[in-house]
Amino acid sequence: MLPLLPLLCFLPFLRHAFAALADTPSAASFYVPDIPGVHQDPDRPLTIYAGHLSSEYNLTRLNSDDVTPHLFFVLVKNRRTADKERGGPGCSSFDGLMMEIGPWRTDGKGGFKVQEGGWEEYTTVVFVDQPAGTGFSYTSTDRYVHLMDEAQKQFLQFLQQFYAVFPEYKRMDTYFAGESFAGQWIPYFADAVLSSSLHVPLKGIAIGNGWIDPKSHYQTYLDYVVKMGILEENSPPWKEAKQATDRCMEAVAKDPEAMVIDACQNLLLDVTKVREKKVHGKDMCINIYDVRLDDESPACGMNWPPEIHDVTEFLGRDNVKSAVHATDRPGGWVECRGDVHRAFQEVKMKSSVTVLPQVLQKIPVLLFAGDQDLICNHVGIETMIKNMKWNGGTGLGTVQTQPWSVNATPAGTWVESRNLTYVKIFNASHMAPWDSPHVSHDMMLRFMNVNFAAVIDGSAKIPSSIGSQSKPVLVAQEDAKPTPVTPPAKSPEQNKAMWEAYYNAGSAALVLLLVFIAIGTFVWCRMRRRRVQLPPNGPGGDDEESIPLTTSVMNGHGRRGSVDEENGDVTRSRKGKEKAVVFDVGSDEEDEEDYRHRS
Repeated sequence: MLPLLPLLCFLPFLRHAFAALADTPSAASFYVPDIPGVHQDPDRPLTIYAGHLSSEYNLTRLNSDDVTPHLFFVLVKNRRTADKERGGPGCSSFDGLMMEIGPWRTDGKGGFKVQEGGWEEYTTVVFVDQPAGTGFSYTSTDRYVHLMDEAQKQFLQFLQQFYAVFPEYKRMDTYFAGESFAGQWIPYFADAVLSSSLHVPLKGIAIGNGWIDPKSHYQTYLDYVVKMGILEENSPPWKEAKQATDRCMEAVAKDPEAMVIDACQNLLLDVTKVREKKVHGKDMCINIYDVRLDDESPACGMNWPPEIHDVTEFLGRDNVKSAVHATDRPGGWVECRGDVHRAFQEVKMKSSVTVLPQVLQKIPVLLFAGDQDLICNHVGIETMIKNMKWNGGTGLGTVQTQPWSVNATPAGTWVESRNLTYVKIFNASHMAPWDSPHVSHDMMLRFMNVNFAAVIDGSAKIPSSIGSQSKPVLVAQEDAKPTPVTPPAKSPEQNKAMWEAYYNAGSAALVLLLVFIAIGTFVWCRMRRRRVQLPPNGPGGDDEESIPLTTSVMNGHGRRGSVDEENGDVTRSRKGKEKAVVFDVGSDEEDEEDYRHRS
């Protein structure tokens, strides 16, 4: 068996927390014995914990009726367990849980089934809705995150609470992982954790198709669409896109480290106009998350993948919310909340490319990219790496990029240099684990230095290689238990001791998978606003609009769709006591006015 590698993917859980913070709850109070509609594998049933934990870091400012920030999490323990159990318990990360690296896929009947290739197969995975106000997480509107340092403090407080409830994970090797705008969150969060007094054994971070260096992405959109055959160089559409790119880069030159550059927010529209067309009377455009596909305008990728509708409907069921202890937040699950995003003032912050080099000084970093993604494409990531200075050098240096194959099929390319690993995944979109679950799983297990020679069963024994180096495999012998090809066979006592040591070592690994999608919004809302000619959201509203670096924009009914064409403003619901305007925890109505499903 593979070692227990607990993987945490944080999802903030929403419940009302009025008054001062309560005593630390027990792990048992978060246990989820069953989720309606989720079909278990009877041979390897899932062990799930879910709930919300406080992320309020400033206890001195609390009043007796305050609604404090709480983050929702779902912890899924590994399915293939060791011989000893060691115990354990802006958009939502349920995308990752239900469609990407989690254990489930839709069954086409309104439920979910366990699938192979989920990262929880050998690791404990924790998904978190972050920051407070997204998904099932909640807080009063006056406590929405405005700046990155506030988000860092909230996250550190959440970690402290998590380890208080599940102390067995405190000593486990820890990894942070995420996609999209997690390219901003994760380096900042890793830097905060490494500088904190929590003593978290953080061993690495992994970012997929990450928005890390806007400058590099803006300047390479045109290069990417030419490379992919979407635009022909020197054609009239290319010349128009080139002019738009030049205007954008003039603005970039004035603030090259900015997290958001307003003058570039429409650039993606300009370079993809050539794919706009009518099909059966419907306006169509390119899917910015998978350039092989088209989508209805102005969604342009927001309706993809199609499973998102099933996920949204499923998470809106009262019995499901009750099962995962998510009933304390008013209203249903909404993947992306516009009011939370508008509160985040990314225009005032530097991009995480300024932080990444100092993280690389301390821990390994994995950057991976599906090659069919446009919005955070691999050309931009490669350009960033080429120009970035870290650990005494610039770029990758003289190391050679190696071919990477999984199950005798080309999977991508792999290169490592000075603590940085860069992987390009072939035929994969913005959501690479959704397209290629086994390939992505192999990548993550390799990054965590899993001892494949000790794997007995499961997807980790699927053969793979980097260059000429193949991973060790197990061979089954007749009338005998599987034994590794290497090392040589040992006595039963030696084998037992080896496995116990291996399991104990494996169970000391924890991956905090932070799938941040909520505030991961930059350009797309603004781009769609331009299409429907909407006004900005009040004073400074244009500065606060942005695009989701994922496939998810929901309205109050949980449907993906366009920005409300009639009202771009957010009207706060007036619920609660006298302080309702200040301490409102948010409602679905707010999001319905932000995002409306197109019929």
